[in-house]
Amino acid sequence: MRFILVDRILRLEMGKEILALKNVCQSEDIFADHFPGRPIMPGCMIVEACDQASRILLGASAGFARLPVLERVVNGKFRRFVQPGDTLQIRATIAGRADAHADIRAAVSVEGGTVAQLSLGYRMVDTAEKEGAAQVCARMREFVDILRADPIVNTGERQGGTMHHSREERSV
Repeated sequence: MRFILVDRILRLEMGKEILALKNVCQSEDIFADHFPGRPIMPGCMIVEACDQASRILLGASAGFARLPVLERVVNGKFRRFVQPGDTLQIRATIAGRADAHADIRAAVSVEGGTVAQLSLGYRMVDTAEKEGAAQVCARMREFVDILRADPIVNTGERQGGTMHHSREERSV
């Protein structure tokens, strides 16, 4: 993956929701040409951040035995610009599931202000059905393990597949 747009998982509730962070830095390649003198994160990269968080949620919820494949983006609404120095808070919630499909509602905010809202539709592919899917799921599992290995995340309690931590715990 060329761009990794999830820096930390704050909360992961299997089968329900993920809350993730992305720190937006001036040094990222996306700002080289978009736009000189006034760097703005492209909307497609905000959608990609939502997709990455959603795939983590869906993949982890399926025990990494199914590969989430993005099929559609519906009703994307963008409310403000994202610039270097902002921290995106990405919340993706499973809105519906059927056999081999899942629907996600995603919202992105910066300092409590809404940046974007969108719905994403996924096809869930069994790793045995598609060549290379098992390898992609294994890499996704490794990535999630790294994000969970963050010392801030590890200070939280894990209960029933949920990672919890408070602001006070982060300062310890």
